Amino acid sequence: MDEMVTVELLSTHGLTRKYGGLVAVDDVNFKLYQESIHAIIGPNGAGKTTLVSLICGRTTPSSGRINFKGNDITGLSSAKRVQAGIVYTFQVTSIFSNLSCYENIALSVQRNLRAHQKGTSLLGKWRMVSEADIELEVSKYLLEVGLEGVQTQIAGTLPYGHQKLLEVAMSLAAGPKLLILDEPTQGLAEAEIENLTQLIQEISKSVNVLLIEHNMEVVFNLAEHVTVMDNGSILAEGTPAEIENNDAVQASYLGN
Repeated sequence: MDEMVTVELLSTHGLTRKYGGLVAVDDVNFKLYQESIHAIIGPNGAGKTTLVSLICGRTTPSSGRINFKGNDITGLSSAKRVQAGIVYTFQVTSIFSNLSCYENIALSVQRNLRAHQKGTSLLGKWRMVSEADIELEVSKYLLEVGLEGVQTQIAGTLPYGHQKLLEVAMSLAAGPKLLILDEPTQGLAEAEIENLTQLIQEISKSVNVLLIEHNMEVVFNLAEHVTVMDNGSILAEGTPAEIENNDAVQASYLGN
């Protein structure tokens, strides 16, 4: 197990993003290893969301590069990065509120099944994805996040906490190798946070998780490795215990 943890999944090298005179991400060298939950924390404006937006391809770097599974993905579009296995959930739910829960997940399932067939079939040919295949996958992901029985319900009518779970199900249906969760507990009640924390622990058994989170109890309960950002740069990295006892982190963030 220890040997597996040291296998690098993703790394950034001199990654920088400037907006005019503002440097949102400043020469960041970041590594994420397989078989882990890695958290990024820091005060508002530290550059956390910009960093993961660069990683998932929603933002273009001013300079630097990004490697994923040994390949340089700096020039790949966000759609190509999803196909490569990098899936990002947003701070605010990004479900299709006018569609049913089934339809929301089916969109991700269909794209993933087609991409898988195209990648494994001779000469790139693939058969039509059957409705039975889709139904089976949708049911699996709804069950995984604890939303079985809501297939026909319109997504926008779900309670907010359940909408968050639906978004996680949609993300899992995309077949991630790296799941990026941006403030997943924001706006959730205590019981919902506990439920989501348990779900993330379960997901991490088969999917690598990168977590941005302000709730320190969640971070220290979930993460095996923590990166602290401040003013666009990495301030500190280590285990939760090391971060909790780091004087610079206490002065910059946790002490507040």
